[in-house]
Amino acid sequence: MKGGSRSTSWKPGQSGNPNGRPKKPATIEARKMLADVKALAKEMGADAIKTLGKIMNNPKTPPAARISAAVAILDRGWGKPRQQIENDRPGDFDGMSLDELRELARAQAEALGLAAN
Repeated sequence: MKGGSRSTSWKPGQSGNPNGRPKKPATIEARKMLADVKALAKEMGADAIKTLGKIMNNPKTPPAARISAAVAILDRGWGKPRQQIENDRPGDFDGMSLDELRELARAQAEALGLAAN
């Protein structure tokens, strides 16, 4: 019987799989392990900072290691610095009129060979 009502048809608004796709045991286990590692890392955070401090302050430590330790401490305390991104597009789009934006779009389309005939 094609296209008709069957005993296995779902009523409108009813899902054939209300609980969704079952999670794979490997995925569940991996998430548990990751959570365990994160928890352990948080417990060891104070010791890690002390170790970094010892490395940074030890004059016998190679300069590259001292700099790496200092950067790691600063990143954790102050956060990583924001990266500046240059915008090489001409003009400020917010300050452009609708006609200016249309002209810019037309010029860009022409340059790409997409201009309407």
